[in-house]
Amino acid sequence: MIETIDLNVKLKLCKSFIVKEVIALDPLARRQWLYTYKGIIQYADSHSSELTNEQIIGADIYRDLIKQVEDLIKEEDYEGQNYNAYKSNDPNYETIYKKRLKQIQEDFPIPNGFNSSEKFRTGTVH
Repeated sequence: MIETIDLNVKLKLCKSFIVKEVIALDPLARRQWLYTYKGIIQYADSHSSELTNEQIIGADIYRDLIKQVEDLIKEEDYEGQNYNAYKSNDPNYETIYKKRLKQIQEDFPIPNGFNSSEKFRTGTVH
């Protein structure tokens, strides 16, 4: 019984880590992630008789991850708000981060009411 509880906790934490990573991707990479894993689920749903039990369980895990990511995206005030929300303070990447942030601001402009760059991508997920 303890092993089952331990595995349940580990799975829950793992899913939480993955969701946080995906929600912090740039919007285009995040869309690609969703598109890819939705395709895996569609394949699993249409070929379930050919899949192993482990593959079916894996598809169910992806289904849950996708739902959690999409729910968090719905809570964003604007697309890209949570880009790099868990930003590393590694100085070796600071220049690249600033460059990519500028590109994201061009590709996904901040809507009216969020004019201050201080409000933009504050590093917190709602």
